[in-house]
Amino acid sequence: MSSARRNVSQPHLPKPAGRWTVLSRLLVGVAVVLAAVVVWVSHLADSSPLVEALLLAALMGVMLWGAFRLANQRATARVAELHESILHAIRTQSTPQLPANAGGSIDALGESILELVSRAGERIEKLRDETDWYRQIADDAIGIEAFFSPRGRLLWLSPSTEAVTGYSLAECFDSRDIIDLWVYAKDRSLMKELARRGLDGEEREGHELRMQHRDGRLTWFSCRWSVRRDDDGRITGVRFSAQDIQRRKDVELKLLETVAALRRTQALKEHYLKRSNDEKMRLSSLLDTVAQGILFVDRDRRVVYINQPCIEMWMLSSRDAVVGTRDEQIIAETAGLRANDAAYMRHVEEVIASRQNSEAWDIELTDGRIISEVSSVVPSSDGTQSIGRVWVFEDVTAARLAERRLTDLAERDPLTGLYNRRRFVEELERRIADAERRGEELGLISFDLDGFKAINDTFGHQAGDEVLMQLSTEIGSIVRRNELFFRLGGDEFAILASNADIDRMVQLSRRVLARVSDMHFDFGGVEAAITVSIGIASVPWHARDTDALIAAADRAMYQAKMRGKNRCEVAEPLHS
Repeated sequence: MSSARRNVSQPHLPKPAGRWTVLSRLLVGVAVVLAAVVVWVSHLADSSPLVEALLLAALMGVMLWGAFRLANQRATARVAELHESILHAIRTQSTPQLPANAGGSIDALGESILELVSRAGERIEKLRDETDWYRQIADDAIGIEAFFSPRGRLLWLSPSTEAVTGYSLAECFDSRDIIDLWVYAKDRSLMKELARRGLDGEEREGHELRMQHRDGRLTWFSCRWSVRRDDDGRITGVRFSAQDIQRRKDVELKLLETVAALRRTQALKEHYLKRSNDEKMRLSSLLDTVAQGILFVDRDRRVVYINQPCIEMWMLSSRDAVVGTRDEQIIAETAGLRANDAAYMRHVEEVIASRQNSEAWDIELTDGRIISEVSSVVPSSDGTQSIGRVWVFEDVTAARLAERRLTDLAERDPLTGLYNRRRFVEELERRIADAERRGEELGLISFDLDGFKAINDTFGHQAGDEVLMQLSTEIGSIVRRNELFFRLGGDEFAILASNADIDRMVQLSRRVLARVSDMHFDFGGVEAAITVSIGIASVPWHARDTDALIAAADRAMYQAKMRGKNRCEVAEPLHS
């Protein structure tokens, strides 16, 4: 290849002095001399000027004609020499050797030819390089690459054909029918039809058929026929390409098998899904008939299921509007129904954070209803994790009201509605324990009515009941929220005050004395009045247990009666 490049390189042309230029100048000089001689001779001969002019013109014409013939012959010889040099270069595929000093036009023509030859050589060299690359690419091709003449004669085959088919290139070229040699019997008719169409100028690609190796192995190939045409559109050849797609076919087969398995699985899944949906509908119908509201949320706290009683219980719009939303949204929508929504929010957060089943929690609503709530974690089928939480709500308004009525019957005085002695003892024991644990004081006021027996004896028990009820109302109005008012029986009453020192208990007693003193009764036109005697005791100054505290307050109350009634006395301290 390097030698070919040297053959097409531009040679160095010498620039010697032009011989024909010197001869031309010599010829002009001779003509001038001859003209001078003619003029001189004609002068000596005493010729006329006209004859001299004619002789001189004839001589000059002869000289010019001779110079023209000489130049023309020389130019023709140079052109012939240039033509022969070019023909020789064409025959030998070398650079033409142009004659030097052939004249300006001939030299320019030669240089132009050399420039053209040089450029053509460079182009040819580039095409050779490209051809080498293309041939290398074709030789390295995977699969089969073949080129056929317009009549179907095999012109070229890629070397990879031997590995693909098991036949040598010579065997392929010698075969009468290459299709019968390569193609599986069941696919030959398709292959021949595609070949016929390709030779007719129809380009085809993407057809898949099986090639049979010499050893009998079948391999799937994707075939392509492409037509090559000249500038006039005539077919100059047909290219055939075949790429191995067996691996893709294997993947497709596995994919088909997988799809078939998936379809079988899908059919089985749909069968079980239908059964599951039927079971779900039966379960949903069952849950809609129970009285409890049921709400199931997943691990992301999104509502998965809610039954109709729950919708009605919480006055929600519809089941479709709830399912899929987060439970926080339901809690926010129903906040106005709860009497203490802040406490309920804390309860919900504690339950969720614990990740355990919750205890029953009563929710009091603003419309008077009481909803009992209980929550349970729902485990997965394998028990390894939680899939959500179920909330069960039950309207327990009637039950709680019944319980409260029973509690009131057991703990409240039926006449005044105040807590009775039983509740007094329970509350006293609880508050003494709390006071000792917190290091606080617990005050107790015990009092009874002065002159109550006389009202009963004079005006009857109905009048006595009226006095007790009015006194309960009046004293109850001055008792504060952290103070409890009890009727212990008959005309005996008590007030418990948590975290209250002696001064506060004395002030409370004086308010009781003042309020009772302002009470007046009219029984059949007869006015009556009452007073109270009050005893004050506290923990830990006067006692440390229930019985001791009650006894200390009673002693102080009797001392108040002995000292004139309508007054209050404080019990003696333990250390005195």
